Amino acid sequence: MKISTLLYLFLLSGCAATDISKSNVASDIVGKCYEFTEQGKLLRVEGSDKERVMKFTLSYLFLTSESQNHHLKNNDGELVTSLELGTKIKITKVIDYPYGSAGRCWVIKAELLGFDTKGESVEIPSCWVWDEPIWVTPMSPFMQAIDSNEQQKLRIATSVLAPSTCS
Repeated sequence: MKISTLLYLFLLSGCAATDISKSNVASDIVGKCYEFTEQGKLLRVEGSDKERVMKFTLSYLFLTSESQNHHLKNNDGELVTSLELGTKIKITKVIDYPYGSAGRCWVIKAELLGFDTKGESVEIPSCWVWDEPIWVTPMSPFMQAIDSNEQQKLRIATSVLAPSTCS
């Protein structure tokens, strides 16, 4: 009985979302600020596949640039506002998220500086299952694990965001 319970817990732990914000893997982006190098859009995404899967977030704001217009075309979200060049975000959380047989992906949350998002975090395009292109590398926790013997640190890998001060 004890062995079967331990085995069940072990298997279940591989299916849980894990906040890795304080880990070495996320240390180069969490707490850092970035600014938009092009205009963008802020979308509220409710009722999407992504929201239903994410039990830890009932409703959230999704941050997108002009290159992410497919969410508007697919009616995946409601346009909240347009974002001007130079708008800043601060990365606040990195989640290693399981997506069943498709594998694992990153969910990267941020604070949108200078906007009232009613306490909700925004999310940058970071999960290869839902977003294209994604704005981080390595592409997924799985790729991070197989690309090298050492764990690669996450980094912002898009021309849409540039490092910035948080003020």
